[in-house]
Amino acid sequence: MQSTSRRAATARHLVRLAIAATLLPALAATAKEVALTGPQISAAISGKYVTDEHHWGHRYFADGRVERSENGRQRTARWSVKGNRLCLLQPEVSKDEPICYSVLRDGQELQYKDDAQYVVFRGVIRPMPKREP
Repeated sequence: MQSTSRRAATARHLVRLAIAATLLPALAATAKEVALTGPQISAAISGKYVTDEHHWGHRYFADGRVERSENGRQRTARWSVKGNRLCLLQPEVSKDEPICYSVLRDGQELQYKDDAQYVVFRGVIRPMPKREP
């Protein structure tokens, strides 16, 4: 009789572990994403390279310059932080009005979200690559 109740207790314990193993990663994934403040945005990107490692890469210089490579095109921009938002002045979009994004961080990944909370850029922070000769 004890072995039957012991097996039932073990089975219940295994079910609880299986449920926990299923739910915890999902909870942890949402808990790691953190909205950055203005100073945190500057610290995260100044002197760094942010890229999706396939289609685009942005070199953020401390003086506010951005060298962008997007789908094979080389472009420039200016970056600044206004409040808790990263603002990019992209000459091909506007010479006067920057586009500003809230920035969320999850480890080394950054997400730039627009006013509608759509993720416009999602990339990882890397050290600034050396210039090509």
